[in-house]
Amino acid sequence: MKWILKLILLLSIPIISNAQLILSDSLVHAYRNASNDSMRYALNRQLLSYYGNTNLDSALKYAEIGVQIAQKNNMKLAEASSSTTLAVQLQNKGRYAESLKYFLSAFAIAGDPEIEKGNEWQLVQDKPLSYQRMSVLANNHNQFSGLMGRIKNNDKQLFHLNESIRIAEESGNKYRLMVATNDLGRLYSKLNKPDSALTLSIRAEKLGAELKDKIYYCYILVDLGYIYQIKGNKDLALGYYHSGIKLANEQHFLSALARGYLKLCNFYLAENKKDSSLYYAKLFEQTLNLQGKVDREDQDLGVVYEKLYQSYQLLGQKDSILKYARLTIEAKDSISNDRLQNMAAFQQVLLDEQLRLQNIEKEKKEFQNKIRTYLLSAGLGVFLLVAFLLYRNNRQKHSANIVLQEQKVKVESTLQELKSTQSQLIQSEKMASLGELTAGIAHEIQNPLNFVNNFSDLSNELIEEMKTAFKNGEPEEGFSIADDIRQNLEKINHHGKRADAIVKGMLQHSQSSSGVNESTDINALADEYLRLAYHGLRAKDNSFNATLKTDFDQTIGNINIIPHDMGRVILNLIANAFYAVNEKSKQGIAGYEPTVEVSTKKVMDKVEVKVKDNGPGIPQKILDKIFQPFFTTKPTGQGTGLGLSLSYDIVKAHGGVLRVETKDGKGSEFIIDLPVN
Repeated sequence: MKWILKLILLLSIPIISNAQLILSDSLVHAYRNASNDSMRYALNRQLLSYYGNTNLDSALKYAEIGVQIAQKNNMKLAEASSSTTLAVQLQNKGRYAESLKYFLSAFAIAGDPEIEKGNEWQLVQDKPLSYQRMSVLANNHNQFSGLMGRIKNNDKQLFHLNESIRIAEESGNKYRLMVATNDLGRLYSKLNKPDSALTLSIRAEKLGAELKDKIYYCYILVDLGYIYQIKGNKDLALGYYHSGIKLANEQHFLSALARGYLKLCNFYLAENKKDSSLYYAKLFEQTLNLQGKVDREDQDLGVVYEKLYQSYQLLGQKDSILKYARLTIEAKDSISNDRLQNMAAFQQVLLDEQLRLQNIEKEKKEFQNKIRTYLLSAGLGVFLLVAFLLYRNNRQKHSANIVLQEQKVKVESTLQELKSTQSQLIQSEKMASLGELTAGIAHEIQNPLNFVNNFSDLSNELIEEMKTAFKNGEPEEGFSIADDIRQNLEKINHHGKRADAIVKGMLQHSQSSSGVNESTDINALADEYLRLAYHGLRAKDNSFNATLKTDFDQTIGNINIIPHDMGRVILNLIANAFYAVNEKSKQGIAGYEPTVEVSTKKVMDKVEVKVKDNGPGIPQKILDKIFQPFFTTKPTGQGTGLGLSLSYDIVKAHGGVLRVETKDGKGSEFIIDLPVN
């Protein structure tokens, strides 16, 4: 029976395949013949990955070499990464003090964002240096938590695992997130918090499946088995244990395999299944022998002998019980002594680090005191300098005030002159617009005067006829003529009132605005100024002709505006339109017909008044200047440059907007947007 058990054990132990040995040899050969340190460092990382699972002594050697290569080439990020790896290997050997030094070195390097500005080797392909630095930092926190676990500092272990998770999440590093999350779940299971542990390990399992990771996934499966075991779900526990062991065998991952065998041994010990517990205890022993001496939690000779001792106790084999009880005590004493020595060295490193930090703090305070002293001295010097400057400036100020007072008088005088000139210019522009109206008004007055004269002459003749009819005894004829005279008088009265209205309008235009809004028919206002402007230009230049178009929205009704001011705006825009089409007509363009169109339209809560021409348009380069005061394109003496500027201000004062749309060579359209109320 014993030989059958031994055969099963031998078949259950993972064998280092020929392919793996060939891979190892080829990596060593490539490493030795590498042409540069960059390639040598990359191969060193691959050898570390291999020996970390099969030969811990070789793994330690290559970890030390990795740090040396990085330091030689001043590759800080590579040095931090290799320092973490070396710290882990030293930790596995139980050399905690040395391990701590390299962890602290990695923290100091990877914690400095300045290294992202350097020219570093690529640790992760196609990822920016910021991502790689965060990856190294997250890994260092994760591995450092293991060292805190060795010295039973659970608070520090929790802190560094949570830091690793935070950094991995911030940088989007799913692999580091998977590892740290599962390690935190394992810690919670040891702290008897199975629900929290299960949540974290399931999250890690999903990440592992997403990443298709087959190495660390072995750990996740074994850890899930243990969590389900302490939650009392034995079937799920066994399922995860066996899945983890199977995958670890396939991947020749000795560390995960040893953990799986140990967990199954403990499981069967708890179930009092002596054969199964002994079977997995021996597998555990064989796997650790393949892996080599390691100082990992629950993976040392003391634990191995203890599990064999407990299994033989169940079997009742006294010789084996006594043998493994003795071996357990010896191994644990040896391990305890080693750990006591390591802890003493570890404490010394911690003390040295604390002293170093205290010295840094002391130097920092001394530096701050020096800076404070320098600042006070500099402040005193500045104060004395300022006092001197103030004294000198005070004397200069007294002299300058006299000069300034004289300049003030001159400036006020100049300002008064400018205001007077401005008023004159505005009045000049006003008179210019009045001049535009004068000829048109004369034309408008002439028509009713002609009617008055004609009907007056006709009425005189009718009076004579009426007298004759009464003398001849024809009263009916006389009364009929009297009716005709009355109608003529009514027409004379009508045309007289029309002339009176035109004159009043002219007087109103020449006077200052009252500044009071009035209910005004905007259509009538626009139509009146269109006719007046046209006839005014015709009176000056009888060769001028243009097609006038109107399109008034009759639904607008009256709006509240200052009619005198808005009339000036409309007149200015129409006069500019006539000027534009007249200038273009002088170019002798075949088929060109000067056209000016005035339209109104109600658009929601506003009224649009548009003045459109088919003149030459406004060039884009001057379009943003046309509303500036004193800007004009007319020849000297033909414009003040204030028309559009004043029009813009008047429309703005009405709560509206004056804007322009133009196409060079096609014409322009000025649009007045006025609020309805």
